[in-house]
Amino acid sequence: MPRARLAALHTLLAGLVARPEPGILVLACADTEVFYPVQALTHIDEDSPADRFLIHTADLTTVPDYITDLHHAAGLPAPDRATPDPSHHLDALITTLLADLPPGDHHLVLALLPTTIHDPRGLASLAAHLLDHPQDPRLRLIVRDDRDHPHHLHLAAASPSAQHLAHVFSLPPELLLDAVRSLAHDPQARPDDRAQALLQLACQDLGHRRHADALARCDAVRALPTSEALQLLALAFKADVLRHSGDPQAALTLAAATLHRAVALQLHPVVLHLALALAELTRELGRLADARASLELAEQAAHLNPAMQARIRALRAELPC
Repeated sequence: MPRARLAALHTLLAGLVARPEPGILVLACADTEVFYPVQALTHIDEDSPADRFLIHTADLTTVPDYITDLHHAAGLPAPDRATPDPSHHLDALITTLLADLPPGDHHLVLALLPTTIHDPRGLASLAAHLLDHPQDPRLRLIVRDDRDHPHHLHLAAASPSAQHLAHVFSLPPELLLDAVRSLAHDPQARPDDRAQALLQLACQDLGHRRHADALARCDAVRALPTSEALQLLALAFKADVLRHSGDPQAALTLAAATLHRAVALQLHPVVLHLALALAELTRELGRLADARASLELAEQAAHLNPAMQARIRALRAELPC
């Protein structure tokens, strides 16, 4: 069941990107489910080199702040707050991004997928503005709504325009957890799939402070014939568990050794995870120079994610001199 729902979501989003005419999709989901459309769009982005994707997941506290964050994520200066209408700033941003597209059959895919929505009426007003105005033929928009308390989903659902789409996505945690448990213990499943399921369960164990269970699942991944990336990710997560279980020195030793191997293999996501973890751990231990070096390495590993790089620079600025 979870795989079918995820496949349907991927098909919907891929269809929106590939369609010959512009489209706006209002996608309703819970805060805990934002990860899934983001993951699907990231994979579609990798398969669509001709198109430009901007996937924005920052929390929406106020719409003006969210639009400012969106400008920063696009590598553009913040809009002038002297003009208070955020829809005007969004229109100007879209115009700028569209102007950067090369000639030919290229699309701009803009996904406004805030992880949390603290100003639902403001977001609904922004969505209504987008739905009320004709869009550039090269533009594909995705705007999130809250599944349990929708505000603008009905506007897209009731629209007579074929360019307006509405979809409700639901993947309850209990349904996903049952599927993950089944996969983790399925000897017929691919080792890499089992390993990822085991690490998801280990993450849940850690959240509930079941440290021994989390460590056992990490070791189970190590016993599987998986990719080197998953082997190192299991070690990285084991270091996280050791740290939270009260053994910072063991965590530090394991994380540093694993980071060395990940850097040698140029496994940037693993390097980023470990470098951020080491930065936090060494700061807690009072080793500020090591924390600063770890953050510098993390920023290099996040070279394809300007928003993450900005967060890392902010963390570095918070370190005592």
